[in-house]
Amino acid sequence: MIDQLTIERILDAANIVDVVSEFVTLRRRGVNYVGLCPFHNEKTPSFYVSPSKGICKCFSCGKGGNVIHFLMEHEQLSYYDAAAWLADKYGISYNKREMTESERLLQNERESLFVVNQFSRDFFVNSLRNTPQGVAVGLAYFHRRGFRDDIIEKFQLGYAPDEPDALAHYALKKGYAKDNLVKTGVCYEKDDGSLRDRFRGRVIFPVHSISGKIVAFGGRVMKTDAKTAKYVNSPESSIYSKSRELYGLYFAKQAIVRKDRCFLVEGYADVISMFQSGVENVVASSGTSLTPGQIRLIHRFTNNITVLYDGDKAGIKASIRGIDMLLAEGMNVKVLLLPDGEDPDSFAQSHNAAAFQEYIETHQVDFIRFKINLLMADAADDPISRSALIKDITKSISVIQDQIVKSVYIKECSQLLKVDERLLIADVNRQQRERYNSRTEEQEQIQNKEQYEPEETPEDNGSVSANEDLPINQVTEEPSEEEKLRQEIRDLKKQDFGPIMNKERLLTQMIVRYGNRTICMIDSEDGPIAITVGRFIIQSLDNDGIDFRHPVYKIFIQLFREHSDEPGFDTVRFFISHPDRFISLTAASLMEERYQLSGLFKSGKSEDDESHLFDLTTHLMADYQMEVIRYEIKNIEKQMQDTSVIESTDGMKEIQIRYQALLKARNALAKRLGERVINL
Repeated sequence: MIDQLTIERILDAANIVDVVSEFVTLRRRGVNYVGLCPFHNEKTPSFYVSPSKGICKCFSCGKGGNVIHFLMEHEQLSYYDAAAWLADKYGISYNKREMTESERLLQNERESLFVVNQFSRDFFVNSLRNTPQGVAVGLAYFHRRGFRDDIIEKFQLGYAPDEPDALAHYALKKGYAKDNLVKTGVCYEKDDGSLRDRFRGRVIFPVHSISGKIVAFGGRVMKTDAKTAKYVNSPESSIYSKSRELYGLYFAKQAIVRKDRCFLVEGYADVISMFQSGVENVVASSGTSLTPGQIRLIHRFTNNITVLYDGDKAGIKASIRGIDMLLAEGMNVKVLLLPDGEDPDSFAQSHNAAAFQEYIETHQVDFIRFKINLLMADAADDPISRSALIKDITKSISVIQDQIVKSVYIKECSQLLKVDERLLIADVNRQQRERYNSRTEEQEQIQNKEQYEPEETPEDNGSVSANEDLPINQVTEEPSEEEKLRQEIRDLKKQDFGPIMNKERLLTQMIVRYGNRTICMIDSEDGPIAITVGRFIIQSLDNDGIDFRHPVYKIFIQLFREHSDEPGFDTVRFFISHPDRFISLTAASLMEERYQLSGLFKSGKSEDDESHLFDLTTHLMADYQMEVIRYEIKNIEKQMQDTSVIESTDGMKEIQIRYQALLKARNALAKRLGERVINL
């Protein structure tokens, strides 16, 4: 639906650093950028972005690719939708058309649910603004809470009419599938098969994904009925998991990066009121206990978090039990206790941004000190209670990964609790050992269980294998073409072709990076002919009668043969933007470098230098030829040990001739490689 020329325009216009920065906090490291990988849990950044090459890669889990691949993986988009997202962002026109009914039916479930949620959001917003009931009940409520109209519009707040099936009736009339209305949770099905609106008679708070898509809704009831739940939230679905979402993060992420701190509150209104008061780096766990998935979301933008509590001591004690997870994830945790009778919503409504910020700066304390002060009042002079308090504190300290931070906290606790520092160290070490032993026992149980149960296929993580340069697809009953290629590669490695295929990877890498670069000129009857890196490699293969063994790199060779003579052909652009996803992902993998190769410049030559490229290409080709010869020599030596071959005089003579020729070629190549010194 988007032609290849437009795809190339999109990739040329898209700044991969800007796009990735919308989801990951990146910091410059040399010519590249690095951040915490958004695709797996990590505490040390291993996700690299190269603006010059337009690619990204995690050197831990292996996921990466160009900017389209990043969006596909992160937002679970199709290739077309990811490209369209970028086209809209950078103002690039492309052909749009209405989908046919059959195409609409073929949309995958996730895309369909996003569409239903967007439709529902628009319905709720329109009901709030343009219906008498919405204005009189919903909008009036938001105004009483002190929300300005611009903030109501920004957070896309709405109202669900107090009718049993207003949304359901309108959605079905517009052609939306009944199943999708139920799956998103905006409606539920009764025993008689009819639909009812889940949020009727409530003001609506849409929950956005990190990229701004509507994944769920929260609804607050307007009636004072003890039998009716105050808040109703969307059920979990294929697009919504409450343990992996934070309310307000879409609006807060830039401020979090700018301030290098995130404020964590509990409810929707807390976020909106603080945002309106000028404290924009705020998110909410939406009433759920803090989860590892939510912590990782925050950690991608900052290491610093401040948790806001109201004056309810019982509620605080219940909440702080889960905050050890923040410490375990390497977060720097502070706590802010608001005055009695205040919550973040009411406090923000009664203070401007400057006053709020001043209160934060003067009253927030580190989590360990806060925990000691909170629990010390209960412990008083009771030795048993004090002992329990100390164990509680050492448990929190024991989960901290940074040894220096851990040491500082131990020293501080020793002074505050008036306990020998050595005793605290011993108990911290005991807590760590117990946790380690517990994890070891769990792993052993899992291993023992696996010995007696059928092996299951590991869940697809969508990564690109560094060794095989193929995207991994979810395994199905019928192996995909990519899985067949992967199996072929495994079979070749079993036949000792691994070293040869490693050399083929280097040559393919040269074709992708420098394939249309001229390395020398040769004279001909028609005048000088430019020899490019790609042409040299292919001509050398043809002269020696060698075909690549690696099935993927063989495709690259064939594509170069077919397209290299086209006007304006550029290898990097051609392969990175190739419509076949596994070709473009493989090309991105071949373009990736975690570290800069300073050796290119030690001799005073850059990678753009023609003579250097000539040396490098010819060296790699000779190295590959040497590996092929070594394999053939090894294979012939096995044949010569075969008694049936030895008994055949003609067969043995033919083998010996071939063997001598290979030894001669090997010696010549060895001499050539030994004489040529290349700064790689």
